[in-house]
Amino acid sequence: MNDDRREKSPGIFAAPILAKSDAELVRECRHGSQSGWDELVARYQRLIYAIPRRAGLTEEQAADVFQEVFLTLFEKLDEIEQPDRIRAWVVTTAKFKTWAIVRASKGIYSPDSEEEMEHEMAMLADKSPLADDMLIELEQQHQIRTALRLLEDRCQKILSMLYLDQAGASYAEVASAVGVGETSISPLRSRCLKKLEKLLYG
Repeated sequence: MNDDRREKSPGIFAAPILAKSDAELVRECRHGSQSGWDELVARYQRLIYAIPRRAGLTEEQAADVFQEVFLTLFEKLDEIEQPDRIRAWVVTTAKFKTWAIVRASKGIYSPDSEEEMEHEMAMLADKSPLADDMLIELEQQHQIRTALRLLEDRCQKILSMLYLDQAGASYAEVASAVGVGETSISPLRSRCLKKLEKLLYG
């Protein structure tokens, strides 16, 4: 349901924030931290899934790509020389895995040329765009969810229901969920957005 009083704060929901840097998460993973792995997977799962799906692969094939990317990452974790560039590594690996499936479906052997892969993925993108803007947007969505988890529970619920849930809740629905009067939602929303903005911009 739409509510004219619900307005998204411009700019806030496009700002990048990470609770931990990629390099920090990689270091945690190298030391066997399960929470580090969980956070790394959560951070990039949408980004990884988007690549094969936008290339026209099925959801099952996208799941295979996702599993293969993280299996490869697990196997090569200690070999990664630039942990702060893990995003680029993940994207490139997901493209390679996607490319291999596309070529295999056509009965074509996959050569080892990264240049050829990039060229063919670009050609594929003409029909099913592997849009960098879309990938960045997906990554930022996760970054915002990461920031929300740093807020208290009530703010998390209010902002998630208003902005992140697919349907978008009305003020009445949010008020019922958090146990306050409907007229309290607007000032609560404003305060929660200010707290989020402080996390995003410092």
